[in-house]
Amino acid sequence: MPRLIWGIVVAAAVTGALAGCGSSPDAGSASSSGGATAGPASSGTSATATATATAPGTGSPGSPGAPGAPGAAAGSPHCTSGMLGASLTDLGTAAGNRYATLVLTNRSGKNCTTGGWSGLQLSGADGTVPTKVVREGAARTITVGNGGRAYERLHWAVVPAGDEPDDAGCEPEPSALKVIAPNDTEQITANWTYGAVCQHGRIRLQPLTTNPEPR
Repeated sequence: MPRLIWGIVVAAAVTGALAGCGSSPDAGSASSSGGATAGPASSGTSATATATATAPGTGSPGSPGAPGAPGAAAGSPHCTSGMLGASLTDLGTAAGNRYATLVLTNRSGKNCTTGGWSGLQLSGADGTVPTKVVREGAARTITVGNGGRAYERLHWAVVPAGDEPDDAGCEPEPSALKVIAPNDTEQITANWTYGAVCQHGRIRLQPLTTNPEPR
């Protein structure tokens, strides 16, 4: 099947990387042949970066997060993927565009800290689906209380690019979104019910926030 994405990932080459998170203009990019690079994070700066990655696999590098996110709050551990559940909520449509929110729920029994952008990878019944993540906005370290939630807004197009078919769907239709929390390597999964992602799987991703309607 076609190659897919994951958010900008920490510098490292690996088969099946997720387009990962980061918090600086030096975010870097991931290779569609497996592997990704990410530049040093810079606190308080906005970032726009593009990543294309192959399917996530075990041992894949984690996605970079906000500076100081791991353990940033005294007594609060870093939010790992194993501490979180993932789901998606529909934010509607507008003139060929689609919007959804990725919701990460803290199920660990304790407060934890995180920040930046998650690593993302679309997948379907036949394997990974092309995914390309564009990180937008400025990363901030946040604390997610026990049972609390963090949010990331997704924005993508349903209008095919010039070199994509428009009669049989622009790209294969995903059934799941694989997610790697910032500064982690483990995957969690959210169901995907929003159809194909055109423009070669391009998803614009806002950084994590405690605002349930990230903008």
